[in-house]
Amino acid sequence: MGNRDYSFHLFIRGIILIGFSLLALKLTLTGNIFNFIAPKMMPFMYFAIITFLILGIIQVWRSGSKDEEELYCDCGVDHGQSTNIVKSTIIYSIFIIPVVTGFLFAEATIDSSVAAKRGFTGNNPQVKAEVNEDKVLDYLNDPEEYVAELEELYGIDGNEISGDVPLEHPEGFQIQAPPEGFYEALEEKLLAMDTIVVQEDTYIQTMNILDMNPDKFVGKKMEVIGFVFREEDFTEDQMVIARFGLSCCVADSSVYGTLSTGSVVKDLDNDQWVKVTGTLSKTEYNDWILPYLQIEEIELIEKPEQPYIYETYDN
Repeated sequence: MGNRDYSFHLFIRGIILIGFSLLALKLTLTGNIFNFIAPKMMPFMYFAIITFLILGIIQVWRSGSKDEEELYCDCGVDHGQSTNIVKSTIIYSIFIIPVVTGFLFAEATIDSSVAAKRGFTGNNPQVKAEVNEDKVLDYLNDPEEYVAELEELYGIDGNEISGDVPLEHPEGFQIQAPPEGFYEALEEKLLAMDTIVVQEDTYIQTMNILDMNPDKFVGKKMEVIGFVFREEDFTEDQMVIARFGLSCCVADSSVYGTLSTGSVVKDLDNDQWVKVTGTLSKTEYNDWILPYLQIEEIELIEKPEQPYIYETYDN
């Protein structure tokens, strides 16, 4: 009886590992994995897929072994004792439910409700670094806040989260530094454009440049895509044309975008995706001088296949 119990546990653990591996493979093949992590994290994902698959196959293979020496180790512990069925069911459900729901339900993306919690501070890297540092300190001083945010954003039950919730990037992860002269060259290119068309692969860098040097771009035309987001203190004709920028994963996402104004803004709902063209001016917001887009043309569009943007320098 004990032998069968232990074999059953090995089989279930193997299936769970294989399930996580297949779910990660599905997300990778469909491209939906980028709704959760940045492209620079993909090597870790490939490693996890292969490792979970191998470990899962080993567990399933061991569960069918009739050789007791393969089932039991020399640790001195009797692995063959029967376990509490209710307890085992609860523990395994914590791992099985995410796998099953991952296959059954569509992947959601974070929206303006999350942006409202993160807040819009402009795109200045120094300001964002200060805000993110304060946020990390808040989490370290009050880890329950971190768990509560995970519950609200991703539907995670706080009772299922261990006390070792990671608050740092995984070992080996490094934020990519810009090549020497990159920002200078991009700024020169933007200044030479009649209309600045904000590109996906340089979205964050373009916003950083505009925020750090708003005077240089006053009077310039700009075309940008994003979703509608408003802070509580905005007037009815103000909004941010926003995007979420990911460094590692959705947990460390930041709001990037352009503070904008126009007569049609009051008719737009939060989270609507728009393509906007206008003229840049500048304004003061939260004691910072920011670019201010005077909207001239606006077009409702479908949410892009990839709604997030990343700070990359591959090109």
